[in-house]
Amino acid sequence: MKTKTVYRVYVDYEKEEKWLNKMAAQGWFLEQFKLGRYEFRQGNPNEYTYRIELLEELPNSPKSDAYFELLEEMGITIVATSYRWIYLKKRTEEGPFQLYSDIDSKIRHEKRIYQLYSFVLYLNLFVTFLNIANDAVPFIWILNFTVSVLFIVFVVKQYRKLVKLKEKRQLVERDV
Repeated sequence: MKTKTVYRVYVDYEKEEKWLNKMAAQGWFLEQFKLGRYEFRQGNPNEYTYRIELLEELPNSPKSDAYFELLEEMGITIVATSYRWIYLKKRTEEGPFQLYSDIDSKIRHEKRIYQLYSFVLYLNLFVTFLNIANDAVPFIWILNFTVSVLFIVFVVKQYRKLVKLKEKRQLVERDV
């Protein structure tokens, strides 16, 4: 069986999901993921559909274990975990693969991502100011500051996504 390794970095899980599903459509199935390193094996095109989710807790927590059992019962396989991110697959022939059946659960998921990005942003800003205050080599604090600026973009983008989902929920509630 043919395999291949691809190195990529994604911050937007939806773009990463689209890419994984495009690879699956070409017959390349994700087998393992570690820090931007994707390992694929070749199979029949369109055999699996992939989803990515940020868990509420770490994968080894009792709450996550219970969730994993539920996923298994639904025919969903956990391909890989990375911190609180999980990579999931389901046979395409079994029908649509949606993780969120309602807008509130989607909002909760997007909020977890917003909180994670915000944490990384604030942590980098804190380290940047510590490095400046301690007269660190300019390269170090410039690097932290650059990462902070990137995460400002991610936080704003995630915030806008949350606002749109909340507006959509209000429209649905009004129509009921």
